Amino acid sequence: MPKRTFLPLLIVLLLISLVPAVNAAPSGTIDPPVGTVADNVLVLGGEEGVTITFKNSAGADITDVASTIQYITLAAANLNPSRTIIDLSDASWAIYLPTDLTTPRASGTVSVSLDMSAIYSPYSTTQTVYLYTWALGKPDGVDNLDAYTSSGQFKVDLKILRPGEIIKLTVKMKCQNVVGDTRVWFFFKATEAAYTTGNYPTDIATIDAAYRVNLYYSKLPGPVQTKYWLPLHNSYDPYDPDIGTGHNFDQHSWTRGSTTHAFAKGDKLVHQKPIENPDGNGDPDGEPRSFSFHICGVKFDDSNRDGLYDVGIEHGIGLLLDTSWVESGVTVTLLGPDQKTKATDYYPELSYPPPEDAHPDVLQTGENGLRGSYCFNLMGETAGKTYTFYVKEEVPAGRVATTPTLIGPITLVASAEGKRDAINNHFGNLLPKPVGGYLMPVNKLAVLAPYLALVGLVGAITATLIMKRQYKA
Repeated sequence: MPKRTFLPLLIVLLLISLVPAVNAAPSGTIDPPVGTVADNVLVLGGEEGVTITFKNSAGADITDVASTIQYITLAAANLNPSRTIIDLSDASWAIYLPTDLTTPRASGTVSVSLDMSAIYSPYSTTQTVYLYTWALGKPDGVDNLDAYTSSGQFKVDLKILRPGEIIKLTVKMKCQNVVGDTRVWFFFKATEAAYTTGNYPTDIATIDAAYRVNLYYSKLPGPVQTKYWLPLHNSYDPYDPDIGTGHNFDQHSWTRGSTTHAFAKGDKLVHQKPIENPDGNGDPDGEPRSFSFHICGVKFDDSNRDGLYDVGIEHGIGLLLDTSWVESGVTVTLLGPDQKTKATDYYPELSYPPPEDAHPDVLQTGENGLRGSYCFNLMGETAGKTYTFYVKEEVPAGRVATTPTLIGPITLVASAEGKRDAINNHFGNLLPKPVGGYLMPVNKLAVLAPYLALVGLVGAITATLIMKRQYKA
């Protein structure tokens, strides 16, 4: 082989060796939930249908049994049920082929189980939340098909999720008649079954029925052709007391991975505001016209220092539960257009509903029961009038703001067509940066490690070849 081709070929081989081997296995993704109400803003006592799309994103042919999710089990963690709950009536589900997202190939209803004292560790390991679970069960109850192990068993009504297929779950969310916000996280539920290496189950009957949760049937990577039942790797169990957090799984394995964010998930923020009637005709004998404004956001710990709220990994600051502060909140004030006068002093026609009327225009983040959240809900607007607001935060001692401490102008209009809600007005801060610059999170170093090793290895090989050439010369 000519010397001039040796080094490029060696580099290519090294690059190939760094690419993980691909084996059949399903993978889950979840689209942002979609509600029937614009911007997810409910009035007190209101409700809306919400559809969540779960997908098997495995890069395999749709007939690949080894990439098919069985015993589909979906879950939701409601972080603030004091404001919004998911109705306990049966939810509807529909499975769609990747080539036809309009007509479901299978559909039905599924009952829900509710744990009112669950822990969702990405949010808190001490605060309880509502955890909802929808389990579709075995692939087919009609023909008593307990396991889908061959593509020859396929029928269009099977409750399985093949590669590229999606399942849409539709639930109803209901406002609890108190202003404020809640956030709901949806995810593939992980099984709590546990098996050691060398003892993986080959027969579905050996797995307790209660633990048949998001499983697939496949051989392990390598030459051995034995097929096992394995768990969906990025499904999630929200809390394990023995590890102090939740778990996912390593791919092709029953090995649990402790994590608070490495799993498939999608969230929905639901707002509750005072009742309004913007379409009222205003006639003495008709329905009176009324309006309400909703201004909200989150005070968050900007752990990656980028000034943006990454809701999946960054926590809100401040939480009030049952009249006790779990974590001190941050003071947030709503101001008028002069940026110094409180909103209801500048606009005296405006007022607040309970519990915000106890301290007009001034809130502590997290006082509505959702960590870091604040919500200003204004009533009494004059029809047709345009209002301008600013939101100001007081940065806690010992922290540094990563976002402006004054947000505005926020312009809202008391009309049916006007903008009456302003959401996502977030404030970020962090601890002062360490001397010498910013810290790089360990996970980023882990991602870079193979490439840094490659650079070093290529450099060493290049130097060796140069030395050999010089020696021969």
